[in-house]
Amino acid sequence: MDITFSNKDTIKLSGKSSTIVLNPATETKADLLLFSSPESAQYDTRSFNGPGEYEVLGSMVDGVEINPENTAYSLVIDDIHVAYMVGLDAQLSDEQLEHMDSVDILIVAVKDDKAELINKLVGQVEPRILIPIMESATELGKIKAEYGKDVEAVDSFKVTKKDLPVDNQQLVILK
Repeated sequence: MDITFSNKDTIKLSGKSSTIVLNPATETKADLLLFSSPESAQYDTRSFNGPGEYEVLGSMVDGVEINPENTAYSLVIDDIHVAYMVGLDAQLSDEQLEHMDSVDILIVAVKDDKAELINKLVGQVEPRILIPIMESATELGKIKAEYGKDVEAVDSFKVTKKDLPVDNQQLVILK
């Protein structure tokens, strides 16, 4: 699977059998478009913008309300479990965590001073890989400090199930 970031909080997941785009700013070519906000535009029948369970070309998707304005998505593509969250303002409840069981990659897009919240979320979800999408370089620096190393930003991140870290967590920064 190839993971790319394009703008604001748009993430593209390109797998072997399907392409999923999360929060696209404009209409884009993909097998499935997922929007975290219920007010987001729906371009066609391949678009979803709220809680529910969906399956497209063998990719399972579970939309979970994290607050009235935002839906988090838990999905499996190429046998890799990915969780995507935008607008997180509190730790997840036990019910919400049930949908985030065995997450391999956690992608979190936040604004403002949310580094501490992301670190708590990582403790709750325990992903193998964390991909934070943050506007603040200072807050991103706090996340990097938690991992104890400086990580260079990459244009895209390619990963397979066998490439996932086993004994530690990996931090990936997309530019």
